Amino acid sequence: MDKVKKKATYMEKQFCAVCNIRVDRHSSMEQHLNGKKHMSLLNKAQRKRRIEEQACSEGVYITGIPTSVSNTTLLEYFKSFGQVVAIQRYEKDNQTLLQFKLRKQAHAALKSSHHVGGSELVVRPRRAVQHQTTVPKDGVVSHIEIFKNALEESMKTNPEMSIDEQIRSLVTVLEVTEEEKRRQSQIISTLEEWLSLEFPSCRLHLFGSSVSRLDFRGESDLDIFMETPTNASIPSVREPFSFQEETLKKQRENVLDVLRRASNIIRRHPDVSDLFVISNARIPLLKFVHFPTGIKCDLTCNNIIGVQNSKLLFSLQSFDIRIRPYLYALKFWAKSHRLISSPESSLSSYALTLMAVYYLQQMDPPLIPSVESLQSAVPVEERMSCNGWNISYKVPSVAGSINTEITIMDLLIGFFRFYRNLNASEMVVCPLQGKLVPKTDFKDSTHPVKEELSCDNENRDLRPPLKLSLLCVQDPFQLDFNICFNFRHFELFQSLCESAEHTCLRILEVKKEARVLDLFKTTVKTKFSAAKVVESPLKSSIFLRFQPIHDGASPEQAENLIRSVGQFIGSLFSFSYGIQFEENTQIKKKRKQMNSDFSILHDENGSLLKWRTNYLMTVPFDVCTNKREGLLASQVLLENDAKSLLDRERAITSLLSCTSPENVTPYAVVNFSMSYDVGPLVVSLHFGNTVSPKTFFLKLVTDFRRCVSKSVEDHLIENKLQYKLK
Repeated sequence: MDKVKKKATYMEKQFCAVCNIRVDRHSSMEQHLNGKKHMSLLNKAQRKRRIEEQACSEGVYITGIPTSVSNTTLLEYFKSFGQVVAIQRYEKDNQTLLQFKLRKQAHAALKSSHHVGGSELVVRPRRAVQHQTTVPKDGVVSHIEIFKNALEESMKTNPEMSIDEQIRSLVTVLEVTEEEKRRQSQIISTLEEWLSLEFPSCRLHLFGSSVSRLDFRGESDLDIFMETPTNASIPSVREPFSFQEETLKKQRENVLDVLRRASNIIRRHPDVSDLFVISNARIPLLKFVHFPTGIKCDLTCNNIIGVQNSKLLFSLQSFDIRIRPYLYALKFWAKSHRLISSPESSLSSYALTLMAVYYLQQMDPPLIPSVESLQSAVPVEERMSCNGWNISYKVPSVAGSINTEITIMDLLIGFFRFYRNLNASEMVVCPLQGKLVPKTDFKDSTHPVKEELSCDNENRDLRPPLKLSLLCVQDPFQLDFNICFNFRHFELFQSLCESAEHTCLRILEVKKEARVLDLFKTTVKTKFSAAKVVESPLKSSIFLRFQPIHDGASPEQAENLIRSVGQFIGSLFSFSYGIQFEENTQIKKKRKQMNSDFSILHDENGSLLKWRTNYLMTVPFDVCTNKREGLLASQVLLENDAKSLLDRERAITSLLSCTSPENVTPYAVVNFSMSYDVGPLVVSLHFGNTVSPKTFFLKLVTDFRRCVSKSVEDHLIENKLQYKLK
């Protein structure tokens, strides 16, 4: 049977300029044009065109201006036609763009003749900028591949390059050019001039990777901070809780108002497109694109801390010549594996850089000092603050001695090894102190207590607040900000660190044929699984602080007080409240490690200074119900006045247990521990949630805070102990 040869039919592809895609068949094009995505993009493009047409109808171009005529003279002349909201002068073309507030004002200026400075000015309408969409090209190579190819070419010319030389060569390929820096400065100056009429004394400053000098060639966006007189209203002293919340709320409203006013001006700029305001971000910002260069810009107006952070990262690079290539290599590695600058990952470039800085702080000896030591070098009269946070620092002009034995590759291996083994579930990365800090030293601000409790002078929790997550990295200036709070892929990060460490060790073993590019090659696409949000366990503490009624209390009396209060609280819970305890750790009168963050301490005479006991507490029912005061007054005290305090409390519990149903699930099951400190005279009750509902746990701790404090006060009076609660 003869084979029938089919003619190859050529299907011409049609191009949709709105969606920037090609469509195969005519029927598919009709289906595409009626699709939701196309209609949404079409409406967006039409709305954008209307905004541009309105901006063009309100603007005029002026030529023939004498060089002796200043912008102020032009504004004085043209304000007779209406309010001028923006002005942009182009010295190279000898023309000026004036933007009026209303269309009719621009039309009035176009109809009139103008003579300024002895010369006749030519006024013509502003034309719309053609924002054309380019046809997509097949096989577009990403910037990552371009960088890799350029690095391979540079290594071909010098095959004997050492590994550190290869990394430094990588920096020359990645860093931005002088032409890009010039364009960035030009964007800032033109926007500053455009905003000068609406905000007469405003200044625009760059921050982010453009200031830290860790930006990538042709890829980095511009982070812009607009400094206005309204920024001067930021308080320099931390205010009480309620006043601080009210002040911050008012500041946020002012920031949003400034951003909306700025957006109304910037959207009329001929070189700006795709502008919108993100008002629900932690720091509200204005996003837009500078069309001639394609650079994406983010503008904020209340982010002085961000500016200082960027300057700090730049200043820290002066401590050692290896720091900058080390940071560049880490950023390039993370970008190659889509850990940063990727929609799948929420790890910011700033967070990764700060993690890299912290590793250098904890080295022995440290390559970078702690931020705290840099802040202490600033005189008090020169210190800067924002919202009460200390944002000043001083880097010494002469760096310390350089240990030449450590290579850049050694620093990379150390970084990967450190974070591969980091116990992130228990520790917080703290660049301020240059060390790891236990999470128990912080109060989780994602589970705030009631305001009246946080303002309680007697029993307040003095731990600093921080939003806790699986990976916690504390900002060195804004100390209540966890910059990795939204990062949900730390386990993947650790596995990539382990793989990168093995790759680096293999590169060192090969030597002659070693290529640092192997570190940045990704044979398998990084998989970002939908990680479950692991909530930090609920924790809370009650601190009972004592002070002697009379001066001259001996250390023995202090130790006896702490022991007496500890035994009373234990008896109060077990005997009076009927709470079951299962002791997890036995106390022995010798120095030994109790757990990861506490040990028994003795003084020279062998007396106990600090100790701790751990229990699993099972609360049978709500022993601190609101009926407690009524029962105490009406049925117990009058009949049992001669009994001890513990007996009276037990009688109250017995009456309450009658109203509680039997054979039911316990009211709460929590991890409980009591720690004792003879030095400052503190007995601390620590509660950690296990299987109890969150609402029960918070209510339990709140009620215990109230009831235990009252009972301890009665215990001090009843036993005539010469101490009182602070």
